Amino acid sequence: MERLTWKDDLGYGYASMADSISYSFVGTFFMFFATTVAGVRPAVAGLMTAIGAIWNALYNPFMGILSDGLFTRRGRRRPFLRAMIIPLPLALVLLFTNMPLPEPLKSLYYGMMLMIFWVCYTTFFVPYLALGVDYTNNYDDRTVLRLWASFFNMLGNIVCVAVPPNLVAYLTAHGATPSLAWMAVAGVMGLVSGITILLTYLASKRKDPPCPELRRPKLPGIRQLFATYLSILKLPPVRWLVLASICALVCYSMIMSDMVYFMTYNLRLPSVKLSALLLGRPIIGLPLLWIVGKVALAIDKRQTLILFFLTGFAGMVILRLTPAGSLVWLLFYLLMLAFCTCVYWDLVPSIYFDICEYDKFTTGQDRESMIVSLQGLVEAAALGFGSFLLGTILDLAGFDGTHTVQPESALTWVAHCTTVLPAFFLVLASLAIWKYPISRDVHAEIVKKLAEREKR
Repeated sequence: MERLTWKDDLGYGYASMADSISYSFVGTFFMFFATTVAGVRPAVAGLMTAIGAIWNALYNPFMGILSDGLFTRRGRRRPFLRAMIIPLPLALVLLFTNMPLPEPLKSLYYGMMLMIFWVCYTTFFVPYLALGVDYTNNYDDRTVLRLWASFFNMLGNIVCVAVPPNLVAYLTAHGATPSLAWMAVAGVMGLVSGITILLTYLASKRKDPPCPELRRPKLPGIRQLFATYLSILKLPPVRWLVLASICALVCYSMIMSDMVYFMTYNLRLPSVKLSALLLGRPIIGLPLLWIVGKVALAIDKRQTLILFFLTGFAGMVILRLTPAGSLVWLLFYLLMLAFCTCVYWDLVPSIYFDICEYDKFTTGQDRESMIVSLQGLVEAAALGFGSFLLGTILDLAGFDGTHTVQPESALTWVAHCTTVLPAFFLVLASLAIWKYPISRDVHAEIVKKLAEREKR
């Protein structure tokens, strides 16, 4: 397969902004919106997030089958991207609309909207991720491809954290209600997401060419579907990678959902300073992305993940043991946030790409979308568990979203949940990555043997 050009990397990377904006906007602001604007209890909001994640986890396998089995005049993956250009933004707006409903119906509404949002997100995300497998089977090209995607992911995060607090503050200062302001912010986030999906759809035509034989996917039964997943999970590298992903994503979910609480209630930051501090994480993540890429190309992706994960854990322990609020403390906090929440997205998706060749070599099957949908399933489960865990902890600690001042017990656990508690999961992730066996040399040998097999 030919090597990738910078135009290929850019064309693939655009839609990563839609991924990061929609995923991070919901992960960072939904619980805050639900508890402080819509009036939902933290534990209920966490439970709704978990239910939405479970639904997404159940939907991921079907999306994998659909993406692997569809053959059209517009290719295999791109039709799904095109189909979500409008529904995904619309789902974001509806999710951040404060419906004037009684409490039981309000919880039901947001639970349903979370399920609809995750269906739209996964219908876009699984084919988009599988499209990266189709771009190239070169180990280092895949690393660079995903680093470019991470670059756009960081740009999306910058948009996500810079726009909402400032736009909400601006709109409310000019007479809009908080409910209307958040709905408008969701509209802006959705518009940017739709545009970037469209750009990748247009740019990736050469990498997802028309299929000579038109076929529609045949959906298997539930038993056969999960039997396929179980057969993938029986592969030893997959088990270690899934375990590492779960642990790293629980850390990500808790930190991203909790840091708005921490900055609002513990640090008592006004909206402008809160936005600036939130913006610091992806801004630091951009040069960190370059460093991570250089290290990964020099020593391999596995060792790079372990190095940054353990550094992030150690940094969070130091932060929890020192007084918060000073400029030095805040800058170090931002750096550790980037270590704990950015490095996973820089490298792990390309590792899932590498599993595809291992699976084909071991089983003789082409199951790219099923394998990358496994990543989506893991993300959904981890996001739901992390949010549920955070919501439960805050509820037990006495957090009340209707109060501007929180009890000391709530502030203590908010601080725990933005530092040491989630970072502990990175230690577990590092242990799993250490056991993951596919290095650059191992992958090159697999690709070589596959090529030899196809020549026979």
